[in-house]
Amino acid sequence: VEKSVCFFEVVVNTRDGKRWEVEKRFKEFDTLHQTLKRIFSNLPDLPSKSFFALSEAAQIERRREQLERYMQILVGRPDILNSEVMKMFLQIDTFAPDVIANPPKLLQELSNFVLGVRDFKYELEKGLLFAGISDMNPASRIDSYLTNMKLPWEKELNITIVTVGALECYIQTDASEYKFDKLWTKTFPSQVICLDWEAKSCRIAVGQDDGKIEILHVASDLNFMKFTEVLNAKIHNARVMGVYIENLKNFIYSAGEDKRFVVTDIASGQLMADLIVGSAPLTYLLVEKETKRAFISNKTNTVFIYDITPVPPTPIHILNLECRGAIRGLDFDIGKNYLFTACFDDGLVGVYDLERPGREKYAKHIASLPGKPKARFLTWSASRNEIYVGNEDGTVTVWNARKGTQIYVIASSNEDITFMKFIESRNLLVIGSKDRKIKFWQLPQEWRDRKVEEEEEKDAQIQRATESMVNLQKQREKAAIDSDEDDLAGWSK
Repeated sequence: VEKSVCFFEVVVNTRDGKRWEVEKRFKEFDTLHQTLKRIFSNLPDLPSKSFFALSEAAQIERRREQLERYMQILVGRPDILNSEVMKMFLQIDTFAPDVIANPPKLLQELSNFVLGVRDFKYELEKGLLFAGISDMNPASRIDSYLTNMKLPWEKELNITIVTVGALECYIQTDASEYKFDKLWTKTFPSQVICLDWEAKSCRIAVGQDDGKIEILHVASDLNFMKFTEVLNAKIHNARVMGVYIENLKNFIYSAGEDKRFVVTDIASGQLMADLIVGSAPLTYLLVEKETKRAFISNKTNTVFIYDITPVPPTPIHILNLECRGAIRGLDFDIGKNYLFTACFDDGLVGVYDLERPGREKYAKHIASLPGKPKARFLTWSASRNEIYVGNEDGTVTVWNARKGTQIYVIASSNEDITFMKFIESRNLLVIGSKDRKIKFWQLPQEWRDRKVEEEEEKDAQIQRATESMVNLQKQREKAAIDSDEDDLAGWSK
């Protein structure tokens, strides 16, 4: 203690024998904790602040013990240990750079969008990128809607006065650096909410905030420079949350906040099926093309599974999830028959084994991963066994699905993550966000050295075995005490 200021010495030991010390005041621990709270979930509690400086040795020792437990929990989590804030706090880059994970590399950032990115479709083979962009500021959006509104006594409006949403088409000019040129823009008087690109027929569907769906045919023989309108219809009575073009039947499937799952004939615009799904607004539509199944989520932790082979689609199973609130992310692994879900309200990530097609009613809950609240999107990599969850705060949490642990947190944006696509062949994670950007992140082949991870796993197994033995010994001691009490029970009158 010097001049009434108390420093705590943090001793860092690594597996390969490196050792160093850093000195920190309690307020630096508090700053660390506040920064981590903005990025990570499920943090341990930091010892509470004291209104008066600690002066007694016992008080200081008690706080030291509390801070030691706090730091041990933090460094036991790979996602926190690999974060920039923790690396700086412990000076890991200086003393042991080999301990931390290999960070993802930002290859390209597209930032010339005039509105926030709501959805995008990227086709690697053709080098095509479609971006659905929208004014996501509620105040300015309402003002735009009022400006664009036609009142009964007014003449028809020939133009859209204020753009609230748009579809932009880009062509890739440099495959190695992910550089793009804009080909064209189609504007809308309503927010663009969701897209679907059907590559064989070169058609893109645009679901909008006002319930309309437009389908455009993009001319591949003209290098995608022009488009023609194929369908323009108000199909839903509320926001369209998902669209899927079925090319063989020439149908479009859509789900909306009006709780409807609709099948529409693209050529005629006729509704082929109109189903009410559940009692809450729908939030997402995912279609598994090989087995012709549709997964539809809603705002009350439910996923509805439909067979879309017949018309109307046939309900297969209703999956009530372990989380609480709206489901904002769905993905499916056709090889494992696993469904992955992300809940907005509590951030819980769920993994469900749906069995093979036809046995969905025997679906089993495999795992729940305690993610960060306000999860906005989820995507899955089968080759890497990793789950990527985009959050409202602009971060993307990377989960190791086999271990059920967080590996890394990518600070990709300053605002909501709205859409992601993982490209297996290139270890490429493409991320769209509300702050008008699409970023291309190259993920490392391995987050950490495999030998180091194997050693850590061995240590973890030894620790688990030790804890199991200790718990077993405690149970035996407790059983012996209980037995003694039973033996004496008859002696006391």
